[in-house]
Amino acid sequence: MDNGASAEKVTFEQGYEELKRIVARLDESDVTVHEMFESFRRGKGLETALRNYLETREGELKEIEEGKNLPDFEIVASSAAAVGGGAANGSIAARASGASRDEEIPF
Repeated sequence: MDNGASAEKVTFEQGYEELKRIVARLDESDVTVHEMFESFRRGKGLETALRNYLETREGELKEIEEGKNLPDFEIVASSAAAVGGGAANGSIAARASGASRDEEIPF
């Protein structure tokens, strides 16, 4: 909607809830022609903005899945392993071949 005014800011959730209210209202029998016209205009604007938002997020999700634009992490030893050399918690080889084998990184 480029009518010279700045865009109204709403969260996705707010916009989606309002769009559902508009659709419900348009299904009611006491809606005037003027209200129907203005509600339809607002609803189409919200629908367009919501779809554009989802398309943008979908593109970002694909990038994340491809390993692009991810935060950087440095994995360090836990303080117990660093202090005790890992002996207090069992050897790394024992832990690697034990129960943790069944655990997988969820991604």
